[in-house]
Amino acid sequence: MSRLLTIPQPASAALRPAQRKFNQLQEKIAAARKLLQAWDVALPAFTRLHQERVRPLRLEAERLRRDMAEQLDAWCQEKGWAQGERALMATLISELAREALEQHELPAAERPRWEELHDRHAELGFDAQNSHEMEVLKRMFEAQTGLDLGDEAFDTEADLLAHVRERLQTESEQREEQARRQAEASPPPPKRQSAAQKKRAAEAAAVAAQAKQSLREVFRKLASSLHPDRATDAADAARRTALMQRANAAYAKEDLLALLNLQLEIEQIDAAHLRQASDAQLQHFNAVLQEQLEELQAEIAMRERRLVADHELSPRRALHPERLAAVVADAVADWNAELFHAGRELGLLVTREGTKRWLKKLKAEARLG
Repeated sequence: MSRLLTIPQPASAALRPAQRKFNQLQEKIAAARKLLQAWDVALPAFTRLHQERVRPLRLEAERLRRDMAEQLDAWCQEKGWAQGERALMATLISELAREALEQHELPAAERPRWEELHDRHAELGFDAQNSHEMEVLKRMFEAQTGLDLGDEAFDTEADLLAHVRERLQTESEQREEQARRQAEASPPPPKRQSAAQKKRAAEAAAVAAQAKQSLREVFRKLASSLHPDRATDAADAARRTALMQRANAAYAKEDLLALLNLQLEIEQIDAAHLRQASDAQLQHFNAVLQEQLEELQAEIAMRERRLVADHELSPRRALHPERLAAVVADAVADWNAELFHAGRELGLLVTREGTKRWLKKLKAEARLG
């Protein structure tokens, strides 16, 4: 990793505000890089530990939930149940079967049996219900984004979300390109802005900066700066080619740290330059560093969100790569509680009397809201 430069404190004077800001940003970037690297080291170990300790508990809890559905189905085939009891059991069976189909690690050979169980007790078949829900989601996304998703069918919500993201990204890139061309063709004359307009412009600029926190944006900036057409001579062209090869390799590996280091490198920041830099120059450097810091922070936040989503976590504490063992312990405790609850409910379903008590309790809880 490149060493981050700081401006040394002069013996006879204090650092100027722009110099202090530069040093502060350097320290924050170093801390963010260290944290991001710690996440990259910790995540594979967390995944292995989660697979070893949490997954077996989840699979056992899923099995108990399916056993409940099958036990309720067996009771439904017997006589002697009140109409309300039978209707509630049918609802529970269809919900448990749908849960098994959508959330459990169910072997492909088992799916037809659970689809049949669902369809036998549900008002709407599994495939028809999925199609209906996908259509509702499509209309919702169209209303929120203005996209026309047409008649294309999607098997899962994940497929639909991926399609929407891709369409939004494509349209955003097309708008940016169109705006760039229009600006190049006819740059707007400068306008005097009021204080309120300046504030709104600053807020819009902040939002736009946050929207660019991605590997692709960093890579595009590097590619533009390093384009061989900008070379001043053969030596400069060779330098740009070598740097671009490093950028390509880093982008292929999704190595954000390497790309950010390259951005710093092509700014040609060194101690001698920094000591003589004017406040205007430092403000330029600080803008670059601030953007890099925000990109790092966004990448760290993405690591945290991905951890939660991939492992279906409900964190009880702030996530940190050095405290992930406690997150696993919390997940183990949660699934043990789920196992206890599912085992107790399944125990009630063994007898008709226990099943009636359990159904009565569910009705009472539903009435209480």
